[in-house]
Amino acid sequence: MRVAVVNLTNGGISGGYKKYLREVLPRLVADPAVSRLDMLSPANTVPSDLSRPATTHTEWARGDRWQGFSEVRRLLRALRPDVVYIPTARWVSSGGLPTVVMVQNMEPLIDPGYANPWFEKAVNVARRKAAKKACTNATRIIAISDFVQNFLTATWKIPSTKVGRVYHGVGSGGSRSTALRPGALDREAAVATPFLFIAGSVRPMRGIEDGVLALAHLKKSLPGMRLVIAGALEGRVGRWAAGLRSLVSAHGLDQRVIWTGKLSESEMTWCYENCAAFLMTSRVEACPNIALEAMDRGSITISTRNPPMPEFFVDSALYYDAGNPDQLAAQIGRVLGMQGRERSALSESGRERARRFSWEECARRTLEELVSAAR
Repeated sequence: MRVAVVNLTNGGISGGYKKYLREVLPRLVADPAVSRLDMLSPANTVPSDLSRPATTHTEWARGDRWQGFSEVRRLLRALRPDVVYIPTARWVSSGGLPTVVMVQNMEPLIDPGYANPWFEKAVNVARRKAAKKACTNATRIIAISDFVQNFLTATWKIPSTKVGRVYHGVGSGGSRSTALRPGALDREAAVATPFLFIAGSVRPMRGIEDGVLALAHLKKSLPGMRLVIAGALEGRVGRWAAGLRSLVSAHGLDQRVIWTGKLSESEMTWCYENCAAFLMTSRVEACPNIALEAMDRGSITISTRNPPMPEFFVDSALYYDAGNPDQLAAQIGRVLGMQGRERSALSESGRERARRFSWEECARRTLEELVSAAR
């Protein structure tokens, strides 16, 4: 079977998407059912190490999207693959070729506006429209959780026979990264004390204010506690970010909230292994990959009850109601009050839960969806 992977992006590629390509593509190429795999991408978006497993990697000018992806369509006509795979919820006409798309971003679909400035709202509305067009036109759709699958079938009325659920994997198929203390924390001598950890793109839907307000609630009872926030600003949310920093200052937490920016995999590992708890404060996810990685490294996770979090964590995490920092503070206190045996048991439960999600299984199920579409 000849597969064409089309990275339909606006010119950027997230860390999670890079990890997906890094883990899944080599496994697809290695399967005897795949005779060749060609990749098409916007110019200068996909690093060479990610495209290496592909038989060919062809780039098109980023401006091609304003021409209706005419160059992409020409390339697909020349390649004549048995199936086109678009791992983003976007659409390009492939001239009738069987096409599979994947839905991996639920924010635009569930609540495009959520506390976003007007420009980001507009971007999310456009993403939602593009996702619906892709799901309507695709031969098959990969949903990366039951939550996504149920939304597509119940809300968008996509036929259930057209949607397959394929969980992403956790961790890396290669050697595990060594832990490296982030430089931003080396400059903070007080981080020798316990700290709470939040990670991911910094944007309104992340719900970071819950962690800040929970820390404010614990300010007197836990005077040494810090909150470490890792991740870079995503989108044009500078004014919102300034408001979040003002919230930190208003509660006198400037010395207790540490912004690290984006961390390397090794630095993330150090934070997972050394934090008192990982806080999953997001309002919506398609798949909570970062929290699962934290669990895989032994972190105790405290998460919102919003779907799909319980679908993934089950009883291996503690929960609170999103937007209720008092509940979150109570759960943090509960974790800190755990005796060694109880904490170890919850940590091991998280590890076991994370191990249920493998990249091998993800690649196998993805291939099944591609074969099903190509028939």
